Amino acid sequence: MAGRQQIQEIPEALRSTLELARAEYGALARRVRWGDGPLYVTGAGEIGGLCKAAPYAFATHLGWPLMAGPAGFFKNYGAELLRPRSALLMICTAGEWPEAQDLAVIAHERGCTLAVLTNAPEGALAKTADHVFPVHGGAESDSPGVTVCMHVALNLLAFETMRALKKPKPWWDAVAKDFEQLPDKLEWAFAQLGPVIRSAAAELQSASGLSIVAGGFLHYPAWHAARRTSILTNTPVEGVEATEPGTAVGRSDRRHKTVMFVSGSHSKMKKLIHRRAAEARAGGSRVLCMTDANDRALAENSDLGILIPEMQEAPASTLALFMLEWLAMELARAANTQK
Repeated sequence: MAGRQQIQEIPEALRSTLELARAEYGALARRVRWGDGPLYVTGAGEIGGLCKAAPYAFATHLGWPLMAGPAGFFKNYGAELLRPRSALLMICTAGEWPEAQDLAVIAHERGCTLAVLTNAPEGALAKTADHVFPVHGGAESDSPGVTVCMHVALNLLAFETMRALKKPKPWWDAVAKDFEQLPDKLEWAFAQLGPVIRSAAAELQSASGLSIVAGGFLHYPAWHAARRTSILTNTPVEGVEATEPGTAVGRSDRRHKTVMFVSGSHSKMKKLIHRRAAEARAGGSRVLCMTDANDRALAENSDLGILIPEMQEAPASTLALFMLEWLAMELARAANTQK
């Protein structure tokens, strides 16, 4: 189980990742033959679920059509999509991932451009790639630090590719500034929000059922947090995408359960999250939230709110991922203390 020391070390690892990405990703992106059609994105190993975040990053920053899925999907069902004028971005951590290795062979046989985003740039998979985007953050494939650093690297890859290939837009400066300040925001949160995180963990520990709801850039942090919390506490936690059909968080079978909403004042999903929170409360669920102070409608209508610094949506999602990793660790600590 991740200890507080591991959580505390994440900001510095993140700082190294951001410095590397800002220095290298733009120049590397100019060399990639991105292709004429959709960008295909896949994930391998412990970090494979991160491909869920790619559509938001690339659609927002580059306006590119994108198809994302696990390596097994592309290997067994989507190989025909990989053509000579297409590009495949593979996200992976250190380790041997047979499905990814097989897919890399298929991609090259079909003349596809293969780019790899990895914390193991000297690994076997990276050596097969046409282009490698390196990530700092440590070698452990399932540690909180690696997860957070790989997440910010994916968002930075889309952002720096946009800056390398497109004409400047006024809003770029605000996003770039927030990415630059992200390590300091994480350090501030760890120093100041410990009591709030522990209170939230105590609140969630007694919940009869927990759902974590988010959308847009915040979908992956919520999904990952549900998965991590389930594993660390050995209790089922549901990760809910706010836009999914049938996302009736307020329905009668959820009465007396707890729903945590993850949002922010710059999220394009903010109004939908507010509606989902109202549905949950009307259905009898206890409502918690993680958002920033300018998202007052959500914070004021929640039983407990974790207020994090305000940031643009992409960097805010990495901050939320950090906070949710920390919360999962505190929940696991509380569960182990009871045994």
